[in-house]
Amino acid sequence: MRKFITASFAVLVLAGIGLAFGWPTLKMGFTSSAHYTEEDKQEYEYYTPEILKKIPKISNNYNFDYSKGPGRDEYVFTVHFYGAKAKDSNVIINYLKHEGYELQKTCDVEAECWRSNKNTDVITIAHFTSLKEIFVQIYRSPYTESLVDLK
Repeated sequence: MRKFITASFAVLVLAGIGLAFGWPTLKMGFTSSAHYTEEDKQEYEYYTPEILKKIPKISNNYNFDYSKGPGRDEYVFTVHFYGAKAKDSNVIINYLKHEGYELQKTCDVEAECWRSNKNTDVITIAHFTSLKEIFVQIYRSPYTESLVDLK
């Protein structure tokens, strides 16, 4: 009986330690939105897609947003560059071209939309002239048709 109590206590302690260390990651998996910077290492690594991690930093003042979209597997990832000029987006455009994205003829918002044959992501570049802000947003959904299907 004493061995059973000792073993049960050890299992509870180990489970508690595992939960304590795993809780931040578990919590991030259930959150519906996040606002963070590159210095918030855990959030940055968990939420930020590779293409936004590698995007040219056109301003020293930038941050990230993540949110779940309205559908089951829909996500929106955004990087905001503050103090940027409209012409600074050319650096981002060249980067997207290099990564295989193509400018689309139409977009769901007043912005430029870019797509690639590699995935179904829709990347939007928009300028807020009054705020001197450029944002780059990725809309990721399994419901978005691939470019191959559209041609």
